Amino acid sequence: SSREVVEHGGGVGIVALTDDGEVLLVKQYRHPYAEVVTEIPAGKLEKGEDPLVCGKRELKEETGATAENWRSLGRVYPSPGYCGEIIYVYLATGLDFGEAQPDEGEFLEPLKMPLEKAVEAVLGGELPDAKTQAGIMKAKLLLDKGELK
Repeated sequence: SSREVVEHGGGVGIVALTDDGEVLLVKQYRHPYAEVVTEIPAGKLEKGEDPLVCGKRELKEETGATAENWRSLGRVYPSPGYCGEIIYVYLATGLDFGEAQPDEGEFLEPLKMPLEKAVEAVLGGELPDAKTQAGIMKAKLLLDKGELK
């Protein structure tokens, strides 16, 4: 068989959780869907870049937040049938807020949502982005099991 595969350098998504139990999200227009999508902060990996370094950069750029604590939530294969992209997902806690620094041409609307409401939004189909769904649900399950503080 022949296969067509989209080669992609990968990316990082961050479930940034405030001390008040809110998740940081961003709204941005996504051309392939011709709609504004609400998702966790995320970005593309530079060639050879450590995913954690990328995650820290993207969180700061998109939300203005930095985090004291970082924990890997694993990897997501968003479209394994035709794309080799891997998205590394992290949980960030102990947040401190400064000024967002979006990339040129990047238009984001940051917002906060209680984790419980984010879980409901995933289950209700309001957050269709795969990395966002995986990250939010995994963070919630780990919190419920007492594995995250």
